[in-house]
Amino acid sequence: MIYYYFIAMAAALCWAVASLVSADVTRTIGGLAFNRLRLFFVSIMLITYTFYINTWDTISIDYLTIIIISGIVGIFLGDTLLFIALQKIGPRRNNILFSLAAPFTVVINIFFLNELASTISIIGCFVVFFGVVFAISYGDKKGSSEHRWEKVEGPLYIGIILSIGAALCQAIGLVMMKPILSDGADPIASAAIRTTISCIFLSFTFFLNYEVFNTKVNLTSKIIYQSILSGFLGMALGMSLLLIALQKADAGIVATLSSTSPIMILFLLWILTKKIPSFGAWVGTIIAIFGTGLIFIY
Repeated sequence: MIYYYFIAMAAALCWAVASLVSADVTRTIGGLAFNRLRLFFVSIMLITYTFYINTWDTISIDYLTIIIISGIVGIFLGDTLLFIALQKIGPRRNNILFSLAAPFTVVINIFFLNELASTISIIGCFVVFFGVVFAISYGDKKGSSEHRWEKVEGPLYIGIILSIGAALCQAIGLVMMKPILSDGADPIASAAIRTTISCIFLSFTFFLNYEVFNTKVNLTSKIIYQSILSGFLGMALGMSLLLIALQKADAGIVATLSSTSPIMILFLLWILTKKIPSFGAWVGTIIAIFGTGLIFIY
């Protein structure tokens, strides 16, 4: 079981790196346009790999409706809201709010799947979440807000609402997938279907003449490269790792461990911006590590 918890944390690392890769390009071409381009390349990657490992036969007709709805909610809606929020409030704030997917998942998991973790594990989930919030809230020093990744586009509250909405969509999509993954549906094949159906839905926005749907600038080779890299790390690899962990481990715990990406972003920002995190950031990190230890005791 612990092996799958480490896989969930590996997914968090993938998302942390992908978020930083995506931060600038979302503001260059727009969050929705970026997600549309990204999903196109990810769908090709996942479909190709699923044919290579030949696991389509694990997806029965009975699973398709759930997988499609999960993809629409978790990726088409969730990822679109996530990247528009990333464009508006930057990677640090976006990831702290997106970590709300963990407690959302725990609550939804209890009410709809009747899947209860041990008391220690539940406490660990909330300790990890508190540590994440603490670390990111106090994760910058005076002057760090001058960095381009800390700038806010438009009203802050809009970005907050979008990011929380993305977290809720992620949690709903995750819990919907848990039963069929436990029944033997292949995580990679499932991810391929979820991504492709979301890409198809999102492609229709290309024909809508509204500013939010339009690509702000002409696509360049750099933008395409960043989109492919972000898609590979965040979806093809990161989401696949998450679904693999979800297949064998408790959904709430998996979601909590995968929500540690904000702490990872904190350290990545330290490396990239050369700004040492504040004392509060270290305290939050220690709290989160302690919470992770409680989960591993389970």
